[in-house]
Amino acid sequence: MSRLQDDGLIVEGTVMARNRRLPDTGFLPIGNVTALKLKTESEKKTRTSKQKGSYGQALDTITIKKPTTVSFTLDTFDKTNLAMVLMGADSVVDASAVKTTDQPVTVAKKGIWISLGHANLDPTKFIVKNAAGTKVDETDYEVNANIGLVLIKESCTTVQDGEEVKITHTTKAGGGFHIDADKVSDWDLEILVDTTNRVNGKEGKLHIPSAVIASDSELDWFADDFNSASFSGNTVLVAGYPSSYSYSEFN
Repeated sequence: MSRLQDDGLIVEGTVMARNRRLPDTGFLPIGNVTALKLKTESEKKTRTSKQKGSYGQALDTITIKKPTTVSFTLDTFDKTNLAMVLMGADSVVDASAVKTTDQPVTVAKKGIWISLGHANLDPTKFIVKNAAGTKVDETDYEVNANIGLVLIKESCTTVQDGEEVKITHTTKAGGGFHIDADKVSDWDLEILVDTTNRVNGKEGKLHIPSAVIASDSELDWFADDFNSASFSGNTVLVAGYPSSYSYSEFN
């Protein structure tokens, strides 16, 4: 029987995924996936003859299939993807401005940066009072509002080493997200890929009912080029499906 058509395969596609461990969640696009690989491996076991006349020949051989490995790479970094890269739990930062009044801070030594335990501060709403309750002049201290640090300058005469000051500050409105890294061991995703074979224009569907994956890449925070993240693991056979993944192409 001859082949009906001899086509190559160059795929473009939109990758959608949902977290199977979160009930009632739908599929979301995971961004620009630059590689998605599925590899089926097997192990061959052979019973070899040690007998005269047939020494070294196979008496029995059997191939045992191993779980299919899945890996993918992406270069889209939103909250969800970044949490997956960091193997962490994400949460939302309050969008409203939060004011802290008269937070006590000990100035162990002037001229060093001290953490306030808060970040994303509004530098226009920052007040420092010395031990006597008097407002410290703005020229006598520096603030790193983004990461929440304050430095009392060595030239400041109204604050002394070892004294406690009181600081009032307010976070910026707008919110954001927060990730506590290294809290998740792996992810169980159901993956759907809306594909088009660019060679013949035919559309298709790649479906992985369960892919248990983990991050296997490092994130270079100071890379000169765009970062990418890779994940790898195994497909898992889910009840109700005849195989651990499937592909359909439509005429």
